Amino acid sequence: MDWDALIRSELDPMVPYAPGLRASEVRERSGKDVILKLSSNEHPCGPFPAAVRAMEAVLHRLNRYPDGSAHALREKLCATLDLAEENLVVSNGSNELIRLIAQAVLRPDDEVVFAWPSFVVYPMVTQMFGAVAVKVPLTDDGVHDLDAMLAACNDRTRLLFLCSPNNPTGTIYSRDAFEAFLAKVPEHVLVVVDEAYFEFVFDNDYPDALEYFDGVRPIAVLRTFSKVYSLAGLRIGYGALPAPLAQAVDKIREPFNVNTPAQIAAYYSLLDEPELERRRLENQEQKTYLYSCFDRLGVAYYRSHTNFVYFMTEKPVEVFEALLEEGVIVRDFGTAPALRVGIGTPEDTAITIAAFESVVARLGSI
Repeated sequence: MDWDALIRSELDPMVPYAPGLRASEVRERSGKDVILKLSSNEHPCGPFPAAVRAMEAVLHRLNRYPDGSAHALREKLCATLDLAEENLVVSNGSNELIRLIAQAVLRPDDEVVFAWPSFVVYPMVTQMFGAVAVKVPLTDDGVHDLDAMLAACNDRTRLLFLCSPNNPTGTIYSRDAFEAFLAKVPEHVLVVVDEAYFEFVFDNDYPDALEYFDGVRPIAVLRTFSKVYSLAGLRIGYGALPAPLAQAVDKIREPFNVNTPAQIAAYYSLLDEPELERRRLENQEQKTYLYSCFDRLGVAYYRSHTNFVYFMTEKPVEVFEALLEEGVIVRDFGTAPALRVGIGTPEDTAITIAAFESVVARLGSI
């Protein structure tokens, strides 16, 4: 079999997504009993208690396929977000929705504009469908350069991704900048705003993209239950899409793409607003403690609007390995002079701070 002839050549430059080290691997390497996996931006607490109870109640029904239309969840989301049902799509994580949108609109040699560094799935789906990635560097402050992204658009541009807040830097662009961008973006460009971390934002200048969604202009807004709602293991997300795009996505998604426990857990998570607010406040508080540690140790970082912090280091490999020896798993980005560390519980933060203090004492600096 000539596999090179059989498999699409567009996949040749692609690299499989690397999920990072498992806690069990680091436990063996470090000899530490307590391992903090702070590399994947997961929320440190489990799912909302009401969601756990609701999932337990449906486990005996898992011999049946899930509701293929996710009707109850879609109805709840539409009421919560003031959206028409024709505009609401539920997906197997927001990652799936990114891929489905790309699959629905991209043709070979179309161009896709996105900031860089940003979410690694954007270049992956671009390559997957034979399009051309146009990476626009972030500003010196780690923020999307919206003017430069506009300048990068041309007649071949089909998609433009905005990650807000941005992963991995945790930064946001301002409301004024976003409104100026929307006024100038070409009509033929579909703007996909990925708001996976929007629940963690406290800044009043943050532009919630749903406020600008009218179902007419080519804007899609994506969100997820993986982060603050702690449902990463169930893979469930959703998006607000113009009706023609939502219909196209519905044609190509897998049947029954969102499983029953995921739908149930998401629905009941939406009912517990006090727990949502508690998690938001705790994340903000623990992030402040980590900032204080970095300030004291002379570690440069971007102020984050998420549940992680992107910090600078001249020796990313050494710092990454040294933190592993302390039982703390952070995210590395190859040769980039930075690492990303997630925010945990108060107990996690104390361990994380002690680990950074130990690493600085050992290496002299970060």
